[in-house]
Amino acid sequence: MDNHSQFSILNSQLSIPRLLVLMVEDNHDVLRLNEKWLQRSGFDTLCAETLTDAMRILEEKSPDLVLLDILLPDGNGLGWLPEYKGLCDAPVLLCSSRNEDKHILQGLEAGGDDYLPKPYNVDILVARVKVMWRKEQENRERMRAALALRTPERVIERGPLKLDILASRAYMDGTDMNLTPKQFALLFTLVLNEGREVTAKELYESVWRLPANDNTYVVKDHISKLRNKLGINEFSTITITSEYGSGYRFNHAKK
Repeated sequence: MDNHSQFSILNSQLSIPRLLVLMVEDNHDVLRLNEKWLQRSGFDTLCAETLTDAMRILEEKSPDLVLLDILLPDGNGLGWLPEYKGLCDAPVLLCSSRNEDKHILQGLEAGGDDYLPKPYNVDILVARVKVMWRKEQENRERMRAALALRTPERVIERGPLKLDILASRAYMDGTDMNLTPKQFALLFTLVLNEGREVTAKELYESVWRLPANDNTYVVKDHISKLRNKLGINEFSTITITSEYGSGYRFNHAKK
């Protein structure tokens, strides 16, 4: 029995939901090989060969997991991670030919969630992806459970906006906004505090469940992406305004 047949049998025994994987890799052959194996394993994929291409994709899509090379034509992946974290919640698997222990430590300290040195066996890559996705699902479930404890309501409606608390889904005029888990948690927190300024520190500690320290800049980035996804503009009945003192306020105009 060949490797592919064995792998297909293994996949059939595992009940793993489909996920969307963004691969940022400048080696075209490696990119296509990884894409082929991930798709065979039931995953959807997006491909970028530069950080610029990755940013363009992230403006339109919200992947569930990112495979990130470090040495790319237009920059260093580790230096890009802070900007990425402001746009997307998905965990990052660093895949790099920089394979010494010091490089692995640098990658994890810079914000990578796991590190796979090159060259690697593609079966190991797929296995790592599955493990990371399983952990991410567990994290999302814990976040959904924590949000559900904050209100007895299971559905919250504010004008054209509808929040399904149990599913962690937000709808505008019936259209799913495809919010990431943290974007939904931010919106949920603001809606629960409608009319009141919520500081960036409060939002960070509520959503990220970590001490704020100097990390509140990611709140600004996530709020900006949230506004864009909701299509908020000067004509919207739904507003998320920035308040003096680094706070945010949610309101909706009642008809």
